[in-house]
Amino acid sequence: MKGQLIISILFFLSSLILQGQQEFPEGRALFPSVDNWHEISVDPLQAEALRAIDQPKGQPWQFAIPVKVSLNPRNSGFIVRNDKETVWILPVSSKGALSLNLILSPFRLPEGAYIYIYDPDREIVRGAFTRASTAGTRSLPVMPVPGDRLVLECHFPGSHIPENSIGVSQVAHDFAGFFGPDGIKDFYYGRSDYCEVDFNCSANQNYLMASRSVVRLLVAGAELCTGVLVNNTGNEYKAYVLTANHCIENDEHAENTIFAFNYKSPWCDGPDVTNIHSLTGAVVRAENSDIDFTLVELNQFPSMVYRPYFSGWDITSTPPTNTFSLHHPEGDVMKLSIDDNAPMSTSYPVSGFITLGFWRVLRWETGTTEPGSSGGPLFDQNGRLRGTLTGGGATCSDPTNDYFAKLSRMFNVTTVVSSHLRPWLDPAGTDATVAAGRDPYGYNLSRSDTLGVFPASASGTTDSYPSPGWGFSTGNNSDGLMRYAEYIPFTGTGEIAWLRLRVAASSLLSATDSVRFYIWSGGSQPGPVIASRKLKLGEIRSGQVLEIDFGRNIKVTAPFYAGYSVYYRTPPDQPQPQFAVMHSSPWPTSTQNTAWFHDGSEWKPFNIHPSFPMSVSLAVNAVMVENSVLNMTEEPKPGTDRLEVFPNPFISSVCFRLEDSVSESTLTIYDHLGRVVLSAEYKNIFPGILPVEMDGLASGVYHYGLRADSVYYSGTLIKTDSK
Repeated sequence: MKGQLIISILFFLSSLILQGQQEFPEGRALFPSVDNWHEISVDPLQAEALRAIDQPKGQPWQFAIPVKVSLNPRNSGFIVRNDKETVWILPVSSKGALSLNLILSPFRLPEGAYIYIYDPDREIVRGAFTRASTAGTRSLPVMPVPGDRLVLECHFPGSHIPENSIGVSQVAHDFAGFFGPDGIKDFYYGRSDYCEVDFNCSANQNYLMASRSVVRLLVAGAELCTGVLVNNTGNEYKAYVLTANHCIENDEHAENTIFAFNYKSPWCDGPDVTNIHSLTGAVVRAENSDIDFTLVELNQFPSMVYRPYFSGWDITSTPPTNTFSLHHPEGDVMKLSIDDNAPMSTSYPVSGFITLGFWRVLRWETGTTEPGSSGGPLFDQNGRLRGTLTGGGATCSDPTNDYFAKLSRMFNVTTVVSSHLRPWLDPAGTDATVAAGRDPYGYNLSRSDTLGVFPASASGTTDSYPSPGWGFSTGNNSDGLMRYAEYIPFTGTGEIAWLRLRVAASSLLSATDSVRFYIWSGGSQPGPVIASRKLKLGEIRSGQVLEIDFGRNIKVTAPFYAGYSVYYRTPPDQPQPQFAVMHSSPWPTSTQNTAWFHDGSEWKPFNIHPSFPMSVSLAVNAVMVENSVLNMTEEPKPGTDRLEVFPNPFISSVCFRLEDSVSESTLTIYDHLGRVVLSAEYKNIFPGILPVEMDGLASGVYHYGLRADSVYYSGTLIKTDSK
């Protein structure tokens, strides 16, 4: 139906999340009553047959049937107009689908236009997609929406929609269950096989940096694979992702791929996560089917909150002594596979591939790989990239014989620039055989500061209501309180990278129970909302140090407030553990109070809490960053070979060997979460060894930033207890 309609309209203000992860509020979503749905026809017998197939490795894992369409404001949906904008609304239905997703093409938004995609219950909202947030993309794939119905809502300023500015070229019907087995939105994803091991179940911190380079690929709305961010010898800010050629075969596939970063359970055998950082679209730089690889460059560079890491690599002829792989079997959260032995140099046992171009993993001691793992990286004992998964026969019952295309052969398989890696990963022609990994935001993280009043060394506490009351003083409770804020004493102008909260308790009554985290502008009390993000309570556990980002760095000026609001679909009416955040021991005077609560009508300081009046600070801190934008002219010149760090791994102390004299130097050591654990300044350092004692640190992975006059060095340290 087309034209201007008189309808009853319900306005609502929602958290608007790019690809379900980032918040880009852009006006209000418009949700009219919808009776007429555009039906997408899929043969149920075809869907059932595909569901029953045991999909092999060596191809992407298909979860949906793509249906080509040509839908636009002229032939589908309906138009709503007011004095400021024109809105195209397209309700889409496909009977029996476990989820639906769209590819928007054409996609040429004018300034001021924005788009939402959501389910009829508005539990999942994708958007707002704007001209700025999509970086000039001509075709936009969108993350799936659960269920067999979704609504596309396109807002255009003015009285008309520009010709060829928006349309839908594909609807994908999910037959396998993108959101879990049979499409059930449960807390445990659990689609991959029984022997798969969650990344977070490993105590080996050496895998941490490598995991930040791994991405899940949603290709063309219907298939899932794995890829890896990879560094180059020029230390350029190039967002290169390497994957299998059978995953991304051409530019159309690359343009319509969604790259999800750090898709992991929050803890060992933990739940699936609702908020995933992702970017859309890429350009093919090199591809070769003879050795099954494709290198793409992302349309956008991943922001700091994505915590990207560009993997180092090794193309020497020396085989690894042992290997591990991080991957997304059947699109599941990141899994870890380990081979304690050296792989074998061999050929792929299928015709059409180059001779001796593969590493054969004889047997996985931990885990296995599955469809969806394709393109997943093979790392050696040093955490350097050695290959990507093509296929093989390994399963949980028989974890033997997986084949990874050799990175070394990808470098020299041909002389055609677009068919091998050397021009892209070694652009200066250094002929390097080993390249270090790179944290593009390491320098910024080393200069981060955690702002808050709650002491970092404090254990924290919370208050339980005595019977007949129930709940906690900093959570949902019998006083009817559920929203809390902490004053952050910041001056000037800066950016928030993420919030850090210490959770005292977390439990749920239903799957939809959640907590929304906020940043409010400052003043004598919390002001307007600057940013917000929702997490399901099933993703949070008691005792957790919870880190919350908002999809992008949040600009703030002067003091501000940070906090949360608890939401239970069915409000509890009896004593039981619920969500709460720790607070400090009471401060001596009321003037030291920095915690606030909302009583349903207004904000009040914690020292007039109805049941626990005291001056406290909530365990809510903000991590600020000085320079979040990659700018080579502002960043110190990267160091090259003037610094040697040894021993590494180390037990109690590490030495930095400098070849040149340095008048002023600053050394910062930070842990894998970006928290500064050591900072020191040195003057008049002469060529020689600078020893640094770090006996008080726990075993694990650390990162250093060493500023030596105008040169900046960064790298990774590993502390071990082994003698």
